[in-house]
Amino acid sequence: MEKEKWLEKQEKAYHSKTGFVELPILRGFDVISPLWDILEDVRSFNTDDSVTLCGGYARYCASTAKEPTSAGDVDIYCIDMEVFETLRKILENTYHLIIRADNDTAVTYEKTKVGKLKNCPPIQIIKPINEGRKVAGGDTMTILENFDFTVVRAAIISPTLALVDADFEHDEKHNLIRIKNIHCPISSNLRCMKYAKKGYFLTPSECMKLFIDWDERDDSYRTKLKDFLLNVEGGYSEEDVNELEALMRID
Repeated sequence: MEKEKWLEKQEKAYHSKTGFVELPILRGFDVISPLWDILEDVRSFNTDDSVTLCGGYARYCASTAKEPTSAGDVDIYCIDMEVFETLRKILENTYHLIIRADNDTAVTYEKTKVGKLKNCPPIQIIKPINEGRKVAGGDTMTILENFDFTVVRAAIISPTLALVDADFEHDEKHNLIRIKNIHCPISSNLRCMKYAKKGYFLTPSECMKLFIDWDERDDSYRTKLKDFLLNVEGGYSEEDVNELEALMRID
């Protein structure tokens, strides 16, 4: 309870900001530098914003927290399906990565033990499909602005710099979940729980955003979502939660 009171006091003293700022890369780039070289090759035939390495791994690289939470994989976003297919062919045909999962949201590869990418964490290419409020394709700024939490609104833009939300440094230092985009209040709630397991804290004021969003949705949306969730039999594994996040994009 003392921690919650302290966090609430910090939030009252801090005023959320808008926009994005640059922060130095503090760790982790050496591990993914071979992958960065591959992305640079793809960019050379397209645009500088055609592929973006962002999300959890970028957060880890730029975090100023004393003991930042590690990232399980590396997420790559593409500006369009053509670039996605180009990168996919390179990873599979040239570097012989093995697909672990291929669904409507992304292609996830097994961590390889050989070759140029042997030290890289598992790689995941997000499919550039824009549906409802979920935007998974576009340039770097488009992708970042669509991310939900400030602590994942981060992209590696060079071997030494990351582009992050203006609240990123504060929220990452204090392990706070600050919501700036809600695709679906239920899926956002599931993500909040997932990040809480990693040590992040959701303040009551941020939690209230989910209830407000739910109240502002129309009856057909709420009915459709409630029927879907109530008809799912059994419990939810972490993989089920990830699938639900992808499914609950309806407006």
